[in-house]
Amino acid sequence: MDIEGVAEEDPDAIKTVSFPLNESLSSDIAEKIVDDLELTGKTRGQGIEQLQKLYKMFVGVDATQVEVNPWAITPDLDIYCVDAKINVDENAHYRQSAIVEEHESSDASGDTDANETKATAAGLNYIALDGNIGCMVNGAGLAMGTMDIIQLKGGKPANFLDVGGGATTDQVKTAFEILSSHTSVKTILVNIFGGIMKCDTIAMGIIEAAKQVDLKVPVVVRLTGTNADIACELLGKFAEENKARLSIEVIPDFDKAADQAVLRAQ
Repeated sequence: MDIEGVAEEDPDAIKTVSFPLNESLSSDIAEKIVDDLELTGKTRGQGIEQLQKLYKMFVGVDATQVEVNPWAITPDLDIYCVDAKINVDENAHYRQSAIVEEHESSDASGDTDANETKATAAGLNYIALDGNIGCMVNGAGLAMGTMDIIQLKGGKPANFLDVGGGATTDQVKTAFEILSSHTSVKTILVNIFGGIMKCDTIAMGIIEAAKQVDLKVPVVVRLTGTNADIACELLGKFAEENKARLSIEVIPDFDKAADQAVLRAQ
């Protein structure tokens, strides 16, 4: 289950097979995969069949991802996909209306995290975790780095929330609404590297969110890059004017910002 640990400690245990995009998965490729997994006899035959069907589904539903975890073998040596994740290309939704409608229906019935649904609708990438420090970043790499440094310092991230490289003020406001509604969040850490994304846009989003959202937890902001000086000035002035009801700290240093976020969450 710990794929990162396996990659570091035993990289040869991870098997990767690349092949051209075809209408079907050839028996040769399917056989190589099940042989790498050391499946034999009855299980091997079922594994080959299921791989070919999974690939047929992948192509047929315009998927960008079909992930099965785990593949389980019963005492009778039957193999089953116990759990799976399927992502469908947004550009193909018009062809996959049945799947889209089923997903929307599961959202309405409460089977999907409401915040995840809200984030998707706003064009944000969000995954809930079990910690108490809400994270808002731009870029998946920075998000992973932010979560890593929080854990290194003894904290636990409450989510993965990536506003992307071109977020608007409204998207930033929505991000804060999502983080504020997470019941276990004790503090929010904003970590933005301004490239295409301008730091003052993030700052304005934070200010608008603070005006409209009931922020009951401290906010630690680290901004660097494009217009970071403007952003820090805007946030500093706003924080000073509203210090009676809000706690917003602007800390340009990544390491110190993470320290403060962990301290505030304790």
